[in-house]
Amino acid sequence: MKDNNRINKKITLLTFSLDHGGAEKVCLTLCNEFARRNYETELWVINYRESSLTSELDNKIKIFKLNRKHVRNSLFPLIKLLFTRRPEKILIFHIELAVLIIALKKLLFLKTTVIVRSINTLSRAYDYPSGVWEKYLARPVIKWILPKSDKTIAQSTGMYRDMIKNFKIPPQNLVTIHNPAFNLRVNGTLKMDEKEKSNEFLYVGRLSPQKGLENMLNAFKEAHNADPTIHLTLVGDGSEREKLKNLVAELGLKNSVTFTGYRENTLPYFYRAKATLLTSFFEGFPNVLVESLMAGTPVIAFDCPSGPEDIIIPGINGLLIPYLDLEAFSAAILKVAGVEIQFEREKIIESSERFSISSIVQKYEKVLRETN
Repeated sequence: MKDNNRINKKITLLTFSLDHGGAEKVCLTLCNEFARRNYETELWVINYRESSLTSELDNKIKIFKLNRKHVRNSLFPLIKLLFTRRPEKILIFHIELAVLIIALKKLLFLKTTVIVRSINTLSRAYDYPSGVWEKYLARPVIKWILPKSDKTIAQSTGMYRDMIKNFKIPPQNLVTIHNPAFNLRVNGTLKMDEKEKSNEFLYVGRLSPQKGLENMLNAFKEAHNADPTIHLTLVGDGSEREKLKNLVAELGLKNSVTFTGYRENTLPYFYRAKATLLTSFFEGFPNVLVESLMAGTPVIAFDCPSGPEDIIIPGINGLLIPYLDLEAFSAAILKVAGVEIQFEREKIIESSERFSISSIVQKYEKVLRETN
């Protein structure tokens, strides 16, 4: 019995970086929680750079920095770590790294238990390839190797279905665990009364093709034609920023749409907003929706693959819109801007409690106990 407890109190986490992003926040949160629960916690980072996230790491965590810019350059440093550190269980936060570790486990006859946390709807994740690997090799290689993991964690029921249907992951090797709710940085911001909210709508996240922000702007334009008092703020940065700014100008929305760039403290924006918007073509588990609910702000989102269906309770904490239905999305904005639909702040916040860090970490611990 002692040996089993000892094994279950060791965990290694592997991630590409600790820059700002949903997967990185989850990695940080789990690292700290494991350390607080007295796990011998190691964190391996391929491309380590100092950030606000790294400053929050518990000092009990042993950090190994591989100092590589790409996964493809990390092969030999990873082999060295696998042999010198002999991890009993490794939780991986990057799908290409997972493929590499699973392959190394088989080739080197290692006994390490490999647990993969997928961060997106995989059948859609390479629709926007950035290189030869993503364009021609990613899907077939992942489809071949990923089922050989000891356990794969899906963040949502949609991801779970996608992995079984398109990647042939055995159901017994697959489990759904939602992302934990993150503690929003308050920085002295006080809770606001509902009466202080203006006709402000909000997007928080990367400005990337996956997020479908052109659709958001077009839907917002239709709503703005009917109610010129509404305003949209986009918090975040990314490759689509200039393209989206040009579209805002074309739509005549320069005075009604604001780009703030990246902001570390998003809480004031959530408090001001009538609703947080999401028009993604696909997601894994959109953390921003849970963050919005924690702040008491409802959400309006496409029923995209995947995640929103697990978060939104229609009429209680937001509205789930048929996928890519811009007319329905525009109508939802107007309903929330007016008085046709009203939400109770307390019920919105209560709906986020099922994503508490404590309950989510317990599910991870269950996976660690059951995988050998």
